[in-house]
Amino acid sequence: MIGGHPEGLRLTKRLLALAEGLKKGRALDLGAGDGGTARYLRNMGWTAEAVDLWPAGDGVRKGDMRSLPFADGSFELCLAECSLAVCGDGPGALREACRVLKPSGMLLVSDVFFSRPEAPSLSMGGPLTCRRWEEAFRKAGFLLTKWEDASALWREFFLESLWNGNADEACADFFRRAGKAGCGYFLARLEKGEKDGSI
Repeated sequence: MIGGHPEGLRLTKRLLALAEGLKKGRALDLGAGDGGTARYLRNMGWTAEAVDLWPAGDGVRKGDMRSLPFADGSFELCLAECSLAVCGDGPGALREACRVLKPSGMLLVSDVFFSRPEAPSLSMGGPLTCRRWEEAFRKAGFLLTKWEDASALWREFFLESLWNGNADEACADFFRRAGKAGCGYFLARLEKGEKDGSI
């Protein structure tokens, strides 16, 4: 498999721009990989933590985003870049992010969605359409306050990964299936709201 997400740090900066006006404090990167986002946040004046099941860099703590080792209301900001859809239990990870955020906290997400009915479920418990994301956000206790379609970047990432030989066979197979299911990519800003138990 290949790691990372489209445009790397450039897309992270674009995602962080959605949190404009949020007071800097403690931030948590969920599914942090090599910890690049947490390092960037620290350079920007945040106190940043990073967790990943398989830490790949200094400053990344071994931890499961579905069961976080932090107290309620510990963070002003959580980020999940290309991690919720593949973590094994996306709705559970969303609930945990909501739990560890302060009442005024914010979650920033970048991830994939699919536009066709035959969409894969990945870790989200059903066909991973925009509607599935919106329901999962709401049920976890979040209000979706910004959504940006970045699908053009995702298509470029597909092509570049295949062209440069950075995708192993399993990843190339996912790309083929994802393309047939109308795969897109989004950036979102979520703010804590009232939990919706109706879904």
